[in-house]
Amino acid sequence: MQKYFKIFLLLFLSLAYLPSVIAQEIKGPVSEGPYIFWQDGAFNAKWVENGQLKTEEDINVDFPDKELGLGVDTDLFRSNLISRPRTAQKYKGVSNIVVISDIHGQYDLMVELLKNHGVINEKLNWNFGKGHLVINGDIMDRGDKVTEILWLAYKLENQALKAGGKLHFLVGNHELMVTRDDLRYLHEKYVKAAEIMGITVGELYGFNSVLGHWIRQRPAITTINDLLFVHAGISPELIQRKMTAKSVNKMFFENILGPYPPKEKKEDDFWFLMESNGPVWYRGYFNQGEISDPAVDEILAYFKSKHIIVGHTSFETVSSHFGGKVIGVDSSVKNGVDGEVLIVENGTLYRGLKDGERIQF
Repeated sequence: MQKYFKIFLLLFLSLAYLPSVIAQEIKGPVSEGPYIFWQDGAFNAKWVENGQLKTEEDINVDFPDKELGLGVDTDLFRSNLISRPRTAQKYKGVSNIVVISDIHGQYDLMVELLKNHGVINEKLNWNFGKGHLVINGDIMDRGDKVTEILWLAYKLENQALKAGGKLHFLVGNHELMVTRDDLRYLHEKYVKAAEIMGITVGELYGFNSVLGHWIRQRPAITTINDLLFVHAGISPELIQRKMTAKSVNKMFFENILGPYPPKEKKEDDFWFLMESNGPVWYRGYFNQGEISDPAVDEILAYFKSKHIIVGHTSFETVSSHFGGKVIGVDSSVKNGVDGEVLIVENGTLYRGLKDGERIQF
């Protein structure tokens, strides 16, 4: 009975939220995209230019770069669509790390931050060598340049690998919301663009969408050196359930962001991971009295890490909590005015300011 009640509740809430898209004013005709889909054995492109629908069917290998300026080709699309994500996301021996979080469509500010801290060059190409860039969740929602960020990250991921580096994009609660048709915070631009393209918003990020498939392959937990990355946080309940990073990522890949319902014996974990104590929603580190210092130590010991790096809860700067054991990297980039990145260089932590200055913790 409890199982069916939860299913009913989720369906009810989803339907209740569908009409309540935030209605930001759109000035002038919409331009949006491109979106590329795998359909009937070919890649097809759709986009909107000055309010007009544009399409190209069975695009050739160079079309995404030469005609759309994406910096990638269809061979990469094909490779990503057939590859399986790694559930174990552990990386060692990384000397240089930059972390940004909760971008929420603020493409211009993200680009400024990444340029000023040497991650990308003036042509928006990877400039960070063997370094790792972590986008700690929440590219999606709120702002009106989400697609630009997604394609930039998609390109940089490929360029980083070729240079011996890595781009990590972790799933945040807003990626979870959009892929499950909760559109409360989606900019009206995307609703209008979908209407012009003759598809639903859900289809923009569906399983046969290049971007949609890529988003659905994102991990929830990643470890680099002694740093534990998760969008919102690890709650004491997660370790009480004896869940591992590998098991959490597997559940996200296969069930939460994927097409497969959980097995009955795993259904309780499925619901837990999507709710308030799960890794993309938890705010306990910042709610006074909710979690103790020893509990944070227990979480760090469980994951064999020294710091937990989280976004989700906004501050004015990258901020240190629990004596540096928890680092908050949501520096309110979503407002589009100011923001910071976390820099980790040979184990030393810095706040990276918008103008490129660093301040050591």
